[in-house]
Amino acid sequence: MAVAGYNSINRWKEGAGIPQSSSGGNFGSRRPEGANAGTEKVAEKTERPAEKPHNYLTPTSPKFQNIITKVVPLMIDEKTGKPSTQTVFRRAPLESRADVEQALATARQREPRLPLVDEPKARELVPEGFADGALPQWVRLLATFPTSGKGRIASIHSSESRGDLKPLLKAQVSWIIARQDRAWYALGQAQHRLREMGWSDDQIFKLDGDWSEFTPAERAQFRLARQLAASPIVLTDTETTAAVKLVGPRDVVQLISYTTNRASFNRITESAGLQIEK
Repeated sequence: MAVAGYNSINRWKEGAGIPQSSSGGNFGSRRPEGANAGTEKVAEKTERPAEKPHNYLTPTSPKFQNIITKVVPLMIDEKTGKPSTQTVFRRAPLESRADVEQALATARQREPRLPLVDEPKARELVPEGFADGALPQWVRLLATFPTSGKGRIASIHSSESRGDLKPLLKAQVSWIIARQDRAWYALGQAQHRLREMGWSDDQIFKLDGDWSEFTPAERAQFRLARQLAASPIVLTDTETTAAVKLVGPRDVVQLISYTTNRASFNRITESAGLQIEK
């Protein structure tokens, strides 16, 4: 859950291009000395103290300034012939449809790696408006943590049930991101949702292609989600700007938020090896 949460935070801040705080988030600040340092009276706080400039950058020693890394993937600038600072994303090409169908079939038969909370107890943690019927395994997994898990369940449910993004777009993006992550449980859920909306499997697997049959607005949103969900993140300002021009800033911000939730969801559910509900 912690790793998934940090993946979500990274994508939210990087997707929205949030600048680093000049104070470094007050990470390096020191509390006043004394036993009662953290219990100052509210009445004594007349104004918020000014932030002190702080950053996490330290000079590279001369010995290493011109040495090229042997462990980080590099892109060579064609003009200068030197390594660039461009992020490199090197994942294997997507599997064939037959391989995906086999992986989904396997995930429908596998046993979760981690224990799941009994359904009656897990039901106590779901938010108002949650669907009736058997609880999905992801809910029973998160219910292991009655406090933080409850908040995570509500957040995932809210991301699916609220907002201005169309349910079809959410399901399409869920498929695209889960395919990239090889998150089979999440992929099975996305497939189920798309089928419920009337999509055939032939249509669904076109989401693995070049998206040439989709509108420019759809392609821009698909690309933003895929690039932001990549590991490492490879979303650029140009791609974000293109999406904003086609669908507006409101939808782009909501898409960034939704993508962060899916990146987290994929990591939680696949790490636990959840079984796709039949």
